[in-house]
Amino acid sequence: MEHDQLQFDLRQAPSVRLLKSPHAPLIISFLHRAFKQEQRVTVSYAALHERLDATLDTLNERHPGLYALNAAAYLKQWSDEEHQLLRINVRSSDDETTVELTADAERALAWVEELYRREFVGTESRFLAIFQLLEEVVVRSSADVEQRLAQLEQERAALEAEMSHIRATGRVEPLTSTQIKERFLQAGEVARQLLRDFAAVEQNFRAIARNVQEQQLQPEARKGAVVGYVLDADEALHASDQGRSFYAFWEFLTVPAKQDELRSLIDQVYGLKALRDLAPNHPLLRRMTRTLLEAGEKIVQSNHRLAEQLRRMLDDRAQAESRRVRELIDALKVQAARRADEPPLEQPILELEGAPEVSLLMEKTLWEPQVATVFDLQPQATGTIADAASLHALYRQFYVDEQQLQQRIETLLETRPTCTLAEILVAYPAEKGLAELLGYLIIASRTPHHTIEREVTEVVRLPATADLAERTIAVPRVVFRSAYDRG
Repeated sequence: MEHDQLQFDLRQAPSVRLLKSPHAPLIISFLHRAFKQEQRVTVSYAALHERLDATLDTLNERHPGLYALNAAAYLKQWSDEEHQLLRINVRSSDDETTVELTADAERALAWVEELYRREFVGTESRFLAIFQLLEEVVVRSSADVEQRLAQLEQERAALEAEMSHIRATGRVEPLTSTQIKERFLQAGEVARQLLRDFAAVEQNFRAIARNVQEQQLQPEARKGAVVGYVLDADEALHASDQGRSFYAFWEFLTVPAKQDELRSLIDQVYGLKALRDLAPNHPLLRRMTRTLLEAGEKIVQSNHRLAEQLRRMLDDRAQAESRRVRELIDALKVQAARRADEPPLEQPILELEGAPEVSLLMEKTLWEPQVATVFDLQPQATGTIADAASLHALYRQFYVDEQQLQQRIETLLETRPTCTLAEILVAYPAEKGLAELLGYLIIASRTPHHTIEREVTEVVRLPATADLAERTIAVPRVVFRSAYDRG
């Protein structure tokens, strides 16, 4: 830490300026409640605006005139170049506007969180974590085969001794209630730090994209130089310690088996009797898998946006070159028109190999009307039509709400990476028979991460209705997957 650099950062860093702002209590409390307490990586702009509007009304009732601006003005101010606390994104696919915290906002919230007293400070678990990390560094840093085998033999001897002791005594020494709480809180703190670090990693990706844009705007910029810079920067990012660590984590987390293992561990932890009173106040670990996937997906999408920006840059360059070619052709035509009355040159200026191909508009065939169909016979009466009950069943219409079906799928996927159509129909019986079953199949067929396994069938049950008895039907096995499941 250098004096001059600190002097500049303490004056200009957005996170420091936030802490010095007279509106810091409003900004920090509101952002912490909207993002951290609910463990959200992104929030809908409309929902955030509505929530801030209600917060301002409440605060101005208690402190009249304290906050003069409206919710939209504050959100615009917090996301401008001067404050850099929020990032507002508009997705072109559905025009949904979302809001996320910047790295500076994450940093400021973390500083304030450190001010408040925790349940207790766990020293044992922290020391053991340090000891285990140092031990792993020493043990796994050596490439000596004999030394590694000796270490593994030592670990095996310790495990066998512990197993023999358990068999002899019939007792296991579990963690105490204090030790369980201590390690649970430490795991939550590490998870919070990990989520904060995601913002810094994403910022690095955005810095590369910004540099690409700046190079593109240079008048002397060449496509090859810009593409080379992007490839070199991307390779450097992947080769850096931060890049290797992130992509190793992302590869680990996106394996379905690892997701299942992590969810199983979390469920077991939250079911411990020692955490019965503590766990409800710390829901972070419960949502950790989905939150980490959402945060990691944002970083991966940043990389995709960089590639998309590069593609657009190349397209723009290609269009500019095409315009230049058209301008040159037009200039040649003008020159040719001016020289039309001049005597021909002694030497040709252009030679064409082979006869030119001519395609005239009038060579296309003309449109001909289709032959009209003529019916010789009139429809014949069939006698008595169906009875009133049959007509009632024929004309009785009902509507299958696909949004409701989609909501049922998402509800089950909140607690598991995948679910089948049979599992959904057990949790939510089909009230509208085959039409509802067909609705699920339509959703699965048009969503890329859902699959219909036609070679495997499963039997589903359709409950009885007013007209039909209970039925069973064999359908292809349909697997609905979370958008973050990579299986």
